[in-house]
Amino acid sequence: MFKKIIEIISNPLLYYVDKSGNSVFRNFCLVKETGNLYKTAIPKSNAGKALEYRFQLDKYLKRVYILTPVILYFIFIHLKFSLFLLLTFEVLWIFIITGARMYISSLYSEYLISHFGKYEAVEFNPPVSQEKINEYVGLYKSKAIAIMFLIALLFIPSFILQGVLKYDLSPKHNKFKQAISVANAYFALYPKNENIYDMRAYAKFMSKDYEGALNDYKMVLDISGKRFGKRDFVRFANLLYLQKKMSTPQEAVDVFNEYVTKKNLSTMEASQMLWIESIFKIENNIKEGIIQKYDELLSSVDSKDVNNKFYISCDKAYMYYLTEQYGAALNAYNLLISYAQGNQKMFAKELKSLYVERGWTKKRMGDEYGASADFIFSQIPYDELEKYEPSYSRQEFVVEKSLF
Repeated sequence: MFKKIIEIISNPLLYYVDKSGNSVFRNFCLVKETGNLYKTAIPKSNAGKALEYRFQLDKYLKRVYILTPVILYFIFIHLKFSLFLLLTFEVLWIFIITGARMYISSLYSEYLISHFGKYEAVEFNPPVSQEKINEYVGLYKSKAIAIMFLIALLFIPSFILQGVLKYDLSPKHNKFKQAISVANAYFALYPKNENIYDMRAYAKFMSKDYEGALNDYKMVLDISGKRFGKRDFVRFANLLYLQKKMSTPQEAVDVFNEYVTKKNLSTMEASQMLWIESIFKIENNIKEGIIQKYDELLSSVDSKDVNNKFYISCDKAYMYYLTEQYGAALNAYNLLISYAQGNQKMFAKELKSLYVERGWTKKRMGDEYGASADFIFSQIPYDELEKYEPSYSRQEFVVEKSLF
């Protein structure tokens, strides 16, 4: 069927007289009954006027063919992306094109009836050799390739705009206002791009447009759907930071969790996101629920997944220390060290940090002797012990230098 449609579309002939002297006009159908037959010889002058009218209708139809995808494209790129929206626009495009073709077909049919009377619907088969048909199809394919090439050329400026954006954001130039304008120009012409949102968010932050930067991070997390990528760690960290600036730490946590629940996370990714959230909560004196969320995460991990259970438990012990629950931290470190000693093939490297962290825990509890023993077991030089005390750095806006 597809081959037949291509042959019909590519054929430039719109009228012929068959061997029996019947006049046949080509209509706008693409599958069957593509011709309108009159069992009489229509004078060439009258047939010519009908074809002129047909040419005029074709011009209108071509405008619909060109303008419909262009208009729908520019509407689509400014809406929130989703697969459902994409399918909706595709259906809308088909509906408009089909509706326009049906309307034009009805106008042509009315013209033929009003001038020549009723016709018989038949197949439009002009007396053309297969060689000539192949030539028509070849020319049509060449035009299609040329159009696709032209469309590809229209996207070349997108790469230029990306290059200019990286140039503006580079440390040597720091043209943040200009970078925002370039990003806006990109979004006015091309579909949503996660990298451009990241770069514009950075430019807005440096221009002190914190709300704009926050909205860009929300948008990029939305358009990526359930997919979770490496850059999302930075995006979520900056989401917390910016939302706090715009509202309160607690609301920042709520918004953070709202977006986290939309993502498909592996166990390790979930633990890393929980770490980001927990450090933020500790920094902002929201210590409630931190340990509970670690317990919930541990309960969701398969019992056979000993690696993730171990490392998440290490993070939990670390959080006990940071929240000053030293007794619980000590019990947690005791269990972890005992388990690591019994499974040194898997966790021998981790014993070093576990010993020193338990040593700091004992020190906070006033057990200097026990702390000194653990520091010795850790085999860490005395002047480096402070580097290993559980701590956190004050949150700042994270700049992903790989973007520019």
